[in-house]
Amino acid sequence: MSDDTGGGRGGFHTDLGFVLAAAGSAVGLGNIWKFPYNTGEYGGGAFVLVYLGCIALVGLPLLYGEMIIGRRGGKDVLSSMAALTAQSGIAGTLATWGVGLLAVGSGFFILSFYAVVAGWALHFVALSVGLASANPAGSEATFTALAGDGPLSAWWHTVFMVLVVLVVAAGVQSGIERACKILMPALMGILLLLLAYVSVTGGLGSSLSFLFRPDFSKLSAEAVLEALGHAFFTLSLGMGAMVTYGSYLASDRHVVRDQLAVALLDTAIALLAGLVIFAVVFSMGAEPGAGPGLVFITLPDLFRQIPGGGVVSLAFFLLLVVAAWSSGISLLEVVVALAVDRFGWSRRMAAIGIGILIWGLGLPSAFSGEFLDFMDNLTTRYMLPIGGFLIALSAGWLLSKEDREAGFAALPGGGTSLATTWTFTIRFITPALVLLVILNGLGLF
Repeated sequence: MSDDTGGGRGGFHTDLGFVLAAAGSAVGLGNIWKFPYNTGEYGGGAFVLVYLGCIALVGLPLLYGEMIIGRRGGKDVLSSMAALTAQSGIAGTLATWGVGLLAVGSGFFILSFYAVVAGWALHFVALSVGLASANPAGSEATFTALAGDGPLSAWWHTVFMVLVVLVVAAGVQSGIERACKILMPALMGILLLLLAYVSVTGGLGSSLSFLFRPDFSKLSAEAVLEALGHAFFTLSLGMGAMVTYGSYLASDRHVVRDQLAVALLDTAIALLAGLVIFAVVFSMGAEPGAGPGLVFITLPDLFRQIPGGGVVSLAFFLLLVVAAWSSGISLLEVVVALAVDRFGWSRRMAAIGIGILIWGLGLPSAFSGEFLDFMDNLTTRYMLPIGGFLIALSAGWLLSKEDREAGFAALPGGGTSLATTWTFTIRFITPALVLLVILNGLGLF
């Protein structure tokens, strides 16, 4: 399976390469940043328990659906959907264009502002090694100054986009697979080193209790909806990334195994990050419900107060950058795959050209927090959930029985019972729960 940076599609050389790349797509800023602060805001263990249940009912069914669409279609998200739903007439055509446009649009829009936030993490890496100066008034003043400095944010946004484009332009095997075989073990290594650190310096016991001892008195309807939404977003669902990566798989044989491995890696990294972060928070007597400022304001202040804080700060923000980089690669790949498959562009030309367009769209987010929030709300509240809803309906109702159950065939007994369970879930339960995410995003709850 050749990997051609010209017009050829290429593919993953090994199953491990695919799992690490797909897990890299799923593991992003949401795992290291959003999951811990949501857990802190909504009371810890009870939120985690609901989140794990939502992974089972929404995340896993949709993850399999996206991977099997990509694997059976063998092309970009729009072409794969068109090939697999052609027999469904007008419903198939509407679903194809709905999913395709939302997925490609989501990848384009999300990466534009995601690169700005990832750029802030790069700036904090520079702060940790003394290449930039912190504000003497503390981390809140430092972050406020960074977010309010358009040229500085634009600079780091540019650096991050260059890192993403370089990997995608190199191809699937030589770029994405090779990079993720380095990035994902590095991410896990940093996390485990940080976990070892907090196990020695204190706070780990309180962190374990907070994350894994549920207190259902703190569990509100808002917390359940937030857990549902995060379970959907954390696996990179609804944006075509898993369809695109699935199209590079060599066979249907290991789709079920691989999607389980991706979900387990993603969940394990979110929980490990939460353990590390809350251990630091509790060891310093800080408040776990610090909200969105947890990563860029609360933690940097705490790092300055703990033994070896400079090294811990560097490790943590490198972790954040690695997670963002692996996700950014998949976001760009969704759009690049479409340009290569449908329009015959060379991979290098597509990666550079589309990368420049996304970089340009990201500049307003670098200069305006309001614009960044607008793009974030547009994609996470509307585009991604609607895309996921359409993928669930397509996988459950529009694909042929042979296509939708192909990934189960290699299981003992042909995987009949599991295929039946998945079909029922993706047809009825998953769309209903994703619809709740959409309605919550619209402010109807």
